[in-house]
Amino acid sequence: MSRVLKSIDVDPDLYEDFKKLGKAYKLTNKDLFSAMVRYFQATKADPRDPKTDNPTDAIKALDRRLISFIKQQEKEQLRPIKDELVLISRKLYEMDDPANGVGKVEHLRKMNERLRLIAEKVGVSK
Repeated sequence: MSRVLKSIDVDPDLYEDFKKLGKAYKLTNKDLFSAMVRYFQATKADPRDPKTDNPTDAIKALDRRLISFIKQQEKEQLRPIKDELVLISRKLYEMDDPANGVGKVEHLRKMNERLRLIAEKVGVSK
C-alpha cells in the first residue's frame, strides 16, 4: 500500500494541545490522529460539541440508576416477601401439634397456599 503524506493547517496553540495529548497517551502524532478518527467513528460523538457525554460518566449514571432500581425492588418486593415468610414460619411452629392431629404436612399445605397468594400479588405466579 502506498503512503500519501498530507498536512493539516492548525493554530499553533491547538497543535501544542495536540502534542500534549499525544505525550499523555504515549502516541505519535500519526497514532493519536488515527485514534481520534476511529474514536469519533465508533462513538458517533460530534467532535464540535465538547460537552458530549463522556461514555464513562454515562455508564456510572446507568450503574447508579440500576442500583437504585434494585434497592427499590428490594424495599417494595423482596423485604415484604421475606417478612411474610418469617411470619409463616413462626405460625408453623406455633401451630405444630401432632398430638391433636395438626402436623407438618398440614402446615406445609397452608404455607404453600400462602406462598401462592404472595406470588400472585407480586406477579410471579403461573
